[in-house]
Amino acid sequence: MLKIFKIKTLLFTPLIKWVVLNPGVMKSNLFLKAMITFPSMVSKTYDKKIAGSGHDYHRALEQGLTRVFNKPQKILDLCTGTGIAAFKVAAAFPMSSIDAIDQIRGMLDVAKKKAEESGITNINFEIGNAAKLKYSENEFDFIVTSNAPIYLSEAARVLKSGGLFLATYSFSGDAFLHLKYAVNQYLSNNGIDLVEMESTGNGVYILGQKNK
Repeated sequence: MLKIFKIKTLLFTPLIKWVVLNPGVMKSNLFLKAMITFPSMVSKTYDKKIAGSGHDYHRALEQGLTRVFNKPQKILDLCTGTGIAAFKVAAAFPMSSIDAIDQIRGMLDVAKKKAEESGITNINFEIGNAAKLKYSENEFDFIVTSNAPIYLSEAARVLKSGGLFLATYSFSGDAFLHLKYAVNQYLSNNGIDLVEMESTGNGVYILGQKNK
């Protein structure tokens, strides 16, 4: 499995560079269709594949969460999938209210079942599109997304002034660091200041703060 992960990293790295330098591609019909088709196919086996991936899938997410300094009460998890980030956030901020959205019902079914089995009640899992959020402006203290495309204009719209935005990836950390200028520019263009960007293990976390 470790060998498979290394192959995937080699394949993803050039794709990441292309998307970071051309963020508009994430709104193309082909990209949007891929973001529905592939997750739908792997929803039932996703957690099992992660468990057998042979690397620390959660490291960047866990490290990034330790850097969140605003004690958020209302949190949004974008593209939650099977709820991996949402559960980590719930553990880090047990008094918070978390909305966790994804457009793949199969992924949400798995997440909801895990929440029920674990007795976790402060996460609201529901269908939602990160590229077109239903929420009002300035609604959340903290937004997190993990291993997903970032529709930053929408995230910034629903994030409160001074609120924090955390994006984490479990792979290709060096690729993101080499593109730090482009990442910083993408954040800045959407009213978010880069607070910290660090690689950890194979991945990276990117922490920003809304400046207005």
